[in-house]
Amino acid sequence: LAFGTATVVTDAGKAVIAARMFDAAAQAEPKHVAMGTGATGAGRTAVAADTALSTEVETRTSGTSSAVTTTVTNDTHRVVGTVTATAPRSVDEAAIFDAAAVGNMYVSATFGVITLATADSIAFTWKVKFA
Repeated sequence: LAFGTATVVTDAGKAVIAARMFDAAAQAEPKHVAMGTGATGAGRTAVAADTALSTEVETRTSGTSSAVTTTVTNDTHRVVGTVTATAPRSVDEAAIFDAAAVGNMYVSATFGVITLATADSIAFTWKVKFA
């Protein structure tokens, strides 16, 4: 899925990155993938000040994370997670958090509506490159 409207590392996400640099044991890794509805219909795009999805749907998935190479060795934090719909959904936003519930939003994205039926899923692959 190529994110379209906007994808940003949030202000809280920047704080998470800094905290992990100083004390990774105290700051949880941001790898919990969530999806939501209601963003693009309201004309909302992802911005750095985001702290939550417009309307989060489904249970967050604990993604699999790794360091991958985009330009130089291990310059990119990749998180892969699949979220499954428990009801029909019109999904138009997604995010990564540092906790399975509540927590800090690390990255926020909005995109064109994807219509899901019950039991459909979206496999999200996030790549945050440190430039």
